[in-house]
Amino acid sequence: MNQAFIDLIKSSTLVQGSIALCVTVTICYMYATGLQVPNELIAILTLILGFYFGTKSQAYITKGK
Repeated sequence: MNQAFIDLIKSSTLVQGSIALCVTVTICYMYATGLQVPNELIAILTLILGFYFGTKSQAYITKGK
């Protein structure tokens, strides 16, 4: 199990997912509590999610060939 965890960190899958989750939860929390969500934070979320899911779809396409 430890080797699988280390491999995920090396391929940065775990790091990418953690960052995407943290930014998403932060924006959801700010919106739910009535705080103003800065446009820059929304832009960062869009960039992170686009990159995260883009790499996932590219890995899926590459694996299928």
